[in-house]
Amino acid sequence: MIKLERNFTPDFFTRMNLQSLTQEFKDNGTAVWHHPEVKSACLKLSDGKCSFCEVKLDEASTYNEVEHFKDKNNFPDDVIRWENLLPSCRHCNGSKQRHNVVLNPIINPCNDLPSEHLYMIGYRIKGKTGLGTTTVDVLNFNHREHKFIPRCKAGEIIDSSIDDAIEKLSWFIERPSTRRKNILMNLVEAILDECQKKSPFSAVSATMLHRSTEYAHLKVSMQTYDLWTDYMQELHDESLKLTLPSTR
Repeated sequence: MIKLERNFTPDFFTRMNLQSLTQEFKDNGTAVWHHPEVKSACLKLSDGKCSFCEVKLDEASTYNEVEHFKDKNNFPDDVIRWENLLPSCRHCNGSKQRHNVVLNPIINPCNDLPSEHLYMIGYRIKGKTGLGTTTVDVLNFNHREHKFIPRCKAGEIIDSSIDDAIEKLSWFIERPSTRRKNILMNLVEAILDECQKKSPFSAVSATMLHRSTEYAHLKVSMQTYDLWTDYMQELHDESLKLTLPSTR
């Protein structure tokens, strides 16, 4: 989970009569949030990912569901309030269900900084605080099939790509050429790109990247050979903001 910035208001929420839509839900139970503009706005908010587990939405088995942070049964007045809507995969939405976030709060990714409340041991997410622990439990964050295994795969991609980059660096040092330099630099940029906010499982990928002693060695070596660019440093700095601590 990463921090999301709700720094825009979609036209739908200024154009439509939200009071009327809210009343329609109260009277008839109409799913007034099932509108293409609402789903599109939610996807924009999270770069097309589940706001909780960061899986890519609208792919096989993930689905794209509009999550009501304050559930619509206990808080019907917030059913079509933009500040209450988040994009969610079916598993996170189903795990949360009717959980009352007012009586028993969980992390709101638009209001809270997840790294202040969560930490990661191996590929398991744990709570640093009471808010974090409740979030992990409510969202079933360590479910093997839907959460844990995908995180492992994301981390393995980072680890194996770093190993590949180290090999490419040795290859370049052995016989420098423009072609070998470009292959190495493109690979490193691709690794860093996997650790940006827009990428699936970015918190896990960024955490594994910055915990890697091999990556630290790679960065220093590339700086020594004048291969580390300002753009790489920018990506590095942005990814560092997404990391989860390893202890409480």
